[in-house]
Amino acid sequence: MKKTFTDEQIVGILRGFEPSGKTIKEYCREKNVSEGTFYKWRNRFGTMEASEVKEYRQLQQENARLKRLLAERDLEIDVMKEVNRKKVVTVAARREVVEFVKTRRISERRGCRLISLNRKSCRYRKRRRTDSELIKRLRQLAVEYPRFGYRRIHALLKREDFKVNLKRIYRLWKQQNLSLPKKRPRKVRAKATLGMMPKATQANQIWTYDFVFDQSLSGKSLKMLTLIDEFTRECLAVEVGVSIRSERVRQILQRVCFGRGFPEIIRSDNGSEFIGKAVGAWLQKNGIKPLFIEPGKPWQNGKGESFNGKLRDECLSREWFSSVKEAQVVIENWRKFYNEERPHSSLKYLTPQEFKSRMENTKSLAI
Repeated sequence: MKKTFTDEQIVGILRGFEPSGKTIKEYCREKNVSEGTFYKWRNRFGTMEASEVKEYRQLQQENARLKRLLAERDLEIDVMKEVNRKKVVTVAARREVVEFVKTRRISERRGCRLISLNRKSCRYRKRRRTDSELIKRLRQLAVEYPRFGYRRIHALLKREDFKVNLKRIYRLWKQQNLSLPKKRPRKVRAKATLGMMPKATQANQIWTYDFVFDQSLSGKSLKMLTLIDEFTRECLAVEVGVSIRSERVRQILQRVCFGRGFPEIIRSDNGSEFIGKAVGAWLQKNGIKPLFIEPGKPWQNGKGESFNGKLRDECLSREWFSSVKEAQVVIENWRKFYNEERPHSSLKYLTPQEFKSRMENTKSLAI
């Protein structure tokens, strides 16, 4: 095993040779040192003291360090002269420069520091991502819900545990030409005076009802009464029939209220079914205040009109009804889908049922 000598030991061996009176060969064998090493020590250190030897070694190390720094600086200057001839702006171009610098025996760390590039950016490699499964699911949802845009489709995908952001969905949506046709710009109307029109601030505060009309395959007219809660956007009922008069409206209201409770206000237009004596007397008896919008201003019942538009766009325009019974079944299934599965943009893409449950939990915690 090679033995290492300290500066003090080396000086002691050199100074002890002459007093020993031995030959160099004998003295070296005694000290367990080769003759070559002994001569090298004597040529280098001579008659130096131990402190002088130590100082000499430190000077050698410092001199070697300075030479190395000088060489590295000169090498960096030469490399940067070549690099400056090229236009280095993008991250990809900077990566190429780092690879070039490494061929000149400069480390990656130092090369990144020279051109101000983060080492993580230097080592980053683009990973190819296959979107085939996601595109397949997008197309399936687009066929299943042809009137949904990419935002609502994104909300549905999140429910299916797809870890994908909205921008990626938008890119693939445009790439696959799944975008809906742009709506025609509506005529700008004067804003209605809504100072006296209350807004719902809690569930079961304001309901709104209205009529929607359609036809069956045989040409028979279909009349639908829609009833929604303005705060939770929940569809409470969609009653389908050939004719729905004031007495039938009263029966529907009574059935829904017995299962859910009575609202404070119910909003509607000035249709004969809503201003009839049967409905008016029942509302007064149960302490429900009727709120009629101004004639010719449907935007004062915006939430009801919005729901009616969704019903027509997503259900009625996609289905053909051979009978009233079939229409009742199909529309009732869509009503359940609307309440329990369909994300609602104004509810931060929650369903009406989820929004209602969250509000109830918040209220119970506050109590």
